[in-house]
Amino acid sequence: MNDEQFREQHQPLHVPAHYDKAAPLKERLAFALADIGEGTADEVTGHLLKLEGKDDSAIKQEAQQLLATWDKGGLVTVNNEHGETRYNLHKITEANSGSVNPRLLAPGLD
Repeated sequence: MNDEQFREQHQPLHVPAHYDKAAPLKERLAFALADIGEGTADEVTGHLLKLEGKDDSAIKQEAQQLLATWDKGGLVTVNNEHGETRYNLHKITEANSGSVNPRLLAPGLD
């Protein structure tokens, strides 16, 4: 895997500003997770289906697989409470106080 492929695979999730039924499932699921803040796979997919306005088991299954993929990729925070896996988006709550030396960046990142 080269640097470009790595960057593409590990981009942070983009949470859209509003829900769009025509958007890809990845964006709709990210919106649903951000909208409820934190939840189990059933809670997140239940909220997604509520936003969709229908009960579609195929969407639910695909969304739960996507949550598991995000967990493996480190794109979401997972907390295990009382035997339940709860998903949450990674959030940066404090500004970075460090600095970057632009001469040490990989080409194309400046």
